[in-house]
Amino acid sequence: MAPQIPTIAEIRASTEVLSPPDASATVVKVGENFAVKFGHTVSSEEAETFQFISSNTKVPVPEFYGMLVEPETGINFIVMEYINAKNLGDLWPTLGVPDRLQITSQLRAALRELRSLEPPSYLNSLNRKPLRDGVFWTPDQNPAKSGLFITEDDLNEGILERLAEDEPQAHLTLLRTLITATLRDHKVKFTHGDLQPKNILVKSTGLNCPYEIKIIDWEISGWYPEY
Repeated sequence: MAPQIPTIAEIRASTEVLSPPDASATVVKVGENFAVKFGHTVSSEEAETFQFISSNTKVPVPEFYGMLVEPETGINFIVMEYINAKNLGDLWPTLGVPDRLQITSQLRAALRELRSLEPPSYLNSLNRKPLRDGVFWTPDQNPAKSGLFITEDDLNEGILERLAEDEPQAHLTLLRTLITATLRDHKVKFTHGDLQPKNILVKSTGLNCPYEIKIIDWEISGWYPEY
């Protein structure tokens, strides 16, 4: 039976901030069991992805409990399991070779499973939602730049449309030549999009397998070309 998740008022009242001051979203600890991510940049797509990964794979993530929406602001609150852990970036320098190998073995297995998921007939976030990676993201989620993309050629056009906002025409002509010649015939793979040490939590278990990982921050994940 899933625990009763905290209310928005209880989340707002929390003073245990887990996220760094410069983060685009706030993560707080609520009680002993919950971590909650919220802010104007937190999308419903991230919650959908979190739930999809939790329900359909063995990729290690914190348990997903649900999403709340604040009516007054429209802000989303993603409620998940609190993990008493360190991020891999902080922990890595303190580890010996056996522990590093054990952690990288878990990461390898997680990525293999993630990349083996059967792709849909499009390149986008889950459920045909716009891509949120900075290469594609626009405030108005312009479909010409953020998708829906059916083919890799469509996605390439989206990249070029997005680049046209900032690049001079001479650069765009060269980029079009390079992109259309090289970014072709790739398989579609589910991709985290921001897999760096700070987004990998490592928990000490005290068992024969001394460390357990959890992968967080799925906000820009989706179906991308394999590169």
